[in-house]
Amino acid sequence: MADKVIGAASSDRSPEALLKQAVADAKAKAAPVPQARKRLPSVDPLLAGVTAAALTLGLAMGAGAMSLVSPKADRSSETLTQIQSRLDTRHADVARLQGEIEKIGKVLAQVQDATESVRSEARNRSATLNDRIGKSEQTIVAKVASVAERQDQTERDQTAKIAALTAQLEKRAAPPAPAAPVVAPQASRAPQPEPTETGSISDKPKASAPAVIESWAVREVYNGVAVIEDRRHRLVEVGPGDTIPGIGKVDSVERRGRGWAVVTKQGLITTQTW
Repeated sequence: MADKVIGAASSDRSPEALLKQAVADAKAKAAPVPQARKRLPSVDPLLAGVTAAALTLGLAMGAGAMSLVSPKADRSSETLTQIQSRLDTRHADVARLQGEIEKIGKVLAQVQDATESVRSEARNRSATLNDRIGKSEQTIVAKVASVAERQDQTERDQTAKIAALTAQLEKRAAPPAPAAPVVAPQASRAPQPEPTETGSISDKPKASAPAVIESWAVREVYNGVAVIEDRRHRLVEVGPGDTIPGIGKVDSVERRGRGWAVVTKQGLITTQTW
């Protein structure tokens, strides 16, 4: 039992173990040597009892003290270790949270920069779009004004042409003066004497009547000028020496019977009703 206690004390090195070891050493030294049989001195029983009681009391107090101090020390050390571990964990969590907060701050900064860039681009595009719309409106207004001006000019030109044509038609519709008959250039020539008929047959055949041009018709004659009309109701003023499209040169304007005729190389243009 003593050996076990001494071994445990040497291994633990606690106050209780040291006290036990000291008592065991004292007993070993006090043991009689077997080789020399000496007479032991007489020991006072009272002193021996007091010494034993003191040793017992010391052992009990040391054991109690060790039992009281050692668990508390172990518990305090364990508690400190746990607190330190928790503090380390908290520090790690705080560091991790700070890192995440920094990352979130960077992301928020990037988002703010992107938002500001988008807003700036939107403002620039809006300004550009407004400028284009303004220029388009100005161009449209200018084009509308130009078209309106052209339309007004066209209406004025058409009104002037209609007025001139109306005046010309009214002038043509007026009856010619009877005192000034139209004399054709060929009428000024002296008439050829008609040959007298004799009993002999003439060698020359009679001249055939000139052809009548059906595509034109005489509508009016005034002051030696004839107003002719084609099938498309186009009016043309012609006189001696003028050229009629598709017909040729006008030789003269003559009265033939009750009407007037325009003499050309291809035939006569007479008064016709279509």
